[in-house]
Amino acid sequence: MNVHERYHFKLGDILEELDISRNKLAVEAKIRPATVIDMVNGKTKRLELETLVHILDALNRIAHQRRFSRTITLADIIEYIPEDEMERQ
Repeated sequence: MNVHERYHFKLGDILEELDISRNKLAVEAKIRPATVIDMVNGKTKRLELETLVHILDALNRIAHQRRFSRTITLADIIEYIPEDEMERQ
């Protein structure tokens, strides 16, 4: 079983919900735009924890500015697919 089939990036959904562009997130998070684009397109194979923290901090700053009532967490941007669910497919 391929580990890359065990997760799904949902960053694009959050960007739509916040009505921000991929480039704006990259600028706010101080990361490369290609990193955001790869995540949105599901092409990311490796991700530094520091990068995830920068993304979450930026998303939560933007969400707070836009008066969103919830905190954006790791589960909002990456979905983990348990092994037993993969076996049922």
